[in-house]
Amino acid sequence: MALTKRDLLDYLSRASEVDAQGVVREFGVRYSLAAMALLRLVRQGLATRQRYSERGGYRYRLSERGQSRLAYLESDRASSAESTLVGKPDGTEGPP
Repeated sequence: MALTKRDLLDYLSRASEVDAQGVVREFGVRYSLAAMALLRLVRQGLATRQRYSERGGYRYRLSERGQSRLAYLESDRASSAESTLVGKPDGTEGPP
């Protein structure tokens, strides 16, 4: 199973807060892929993050912009190119 932006935004919308380990469990991807995918969402303004551990852990939440993007991706207007591939379970990126 590939991890798409839409899948990750949908997962964030169903949970109040998630961490990278939760994404690993939900989608069966490597930790490094989950952490980078979440960071990309933060940098795009689609999610927010807050440190929850002195050891460097973060919790992520869907932002208002992320909610809008998810609604767009779920609408008929969205093209298949917009929900670009974030990564595949083996950690590689690009088309399957």
